[in-house]
Amino acid sequence: MKAIRSTLRQESLNIIQVFTQLKKMNLQHDDIEERIAPNIHQSAKKMLRHKTLQLSMEFTSLGHEYNQLTRQINDEERKKIDIDQHRYLQQTILELEYKMLEKALELKKIENRKVPDTPIEANLIEHGLFGAGSHSKAVMKKKYPSGMVQQTRTGFRHLFYQNANGVFLGTFDVRVLAGLTKLYFEKGMNQQFSFQFNELVHAMDTEPSGRVYLDLYDSLLNLSRTQIIMEEYYLPGNKVRQRTILYHPIDTLEFILREGEEPGKERAASVSFHSFINRSLQAGNLHHMNVVLFNDFHKPITKLLYVNMINSCAQNITSFHVDTLSQHLNLQTENRSLVVSGIIEAFQELQQMDVIDSYEIVYGPKKSIQYINFVPGDLLQLQNKFPIQINSDEEIKEPLQLFLINNKDQQPI
Repeated sequence: MKAIRSTLRQESLNIIQVFTQLKKMNLQHDDIEERIAPNIHQSAKKMLRHKTLQLSMEFTSLGHEYNQLTRQINDEERKKIDIDQHRYLQQTILELEYKMLEKALELKKIENRKVPDTPIEANLIEHGLFGAGSHSKAVMKKKYPSGMVQQTRTGFRHLFYQNANGVFLGTFDVRVLAGLTKLYFEKGMNQQFSFQFNELVHAMDTEPSGRVYLDLYDSLLNLSRTQIIMEEYYLPGNKVRQRTILYHPIDTLEFILREGEEPGKERAASVSFHSFINRSLQAGNLHHMNVVLFNDFHKPITKLLYVNMINSCAQNITSFHVDTLSQHLNLQTENRSLVVSGIIEAFQELQQMDVIDSYEIVYGPKKSIQYINFVPGDLLQLQNKFPIQINSDEEIKEPLQLFLINNKDQQPI
């Protein structure tokens, strides 16, 4: 939140100089608003690296702060109390910051309506391969001293999970596997394919950086060292679901050492999907997710809930049993009240982000929460409509330069 305020203040101080010079030109308020709109837009774009939930919270807080100051100033003006010009300046700065945030949230909504074009295999979603809960490395090492994690998950579909790297796969691994699946289709749907890390980063809608490359390397290792048994594997065309053998979803992984790179710091790789995954993808047993929207969610539970809602809505399922959902999401706590509150917070975020229109809590014995029903919202319904035409006003003028006014001469500073 401090980072948001810091950026806002820096940008507002730049714009306030333009605003002040325009006021000296005796322009009407509407004319000033129109002239600084491109500056507001440009500043708002710098806020897009922050998540919608964080921006919304700051938007509410800033609005309260602006309204409070405005009420004080109006009250003092009515009482004919002399007001320091600095307070008027503060009021204008807050107003500019508020408008920047408002524009940033508008741009976020446009971003989050991106075509859901990143595929992910349906069986992996249904069987709960990825979890929203985990432990610290120290706790995982204590619980699994051999480094071999074994777990049976009884979520929507039963899954036996085994990882030789001592980890649970999480939300970053979802993005990596989804990115790999996108590359699989882009590279001709070959079971084995090679890629550079920057290609995978692009497929994940992520900004490249040294930190991201390190995380990619670790995630690829974690995925390749995961083995699973799906109790109800589905292949389109088959009449019944089947139980798989124990297998690696990523069957092979080979890092490619290029010139100038050191072992362990490779930035290219070759992978192959297991035949189960390959056949399923070839048969079109997949869903498309919006990775930009996925990345924008604040909570890990929200991210995975979104992915599972895509799958459930495809089957006209709009109700989750809370205990089954918590097992499916692999939420690592025995405190049921904390689990349930975390799930409800995720539903609240999904509603705020227009993924669902509403949700309803269904209570059971002793007023314990048993089910959560939901109504799919705009961003879930888009799954069945892509490619989507988005009407957005991107006709943006150049930002105003600050002019130093000397009589009739105007020179840009």
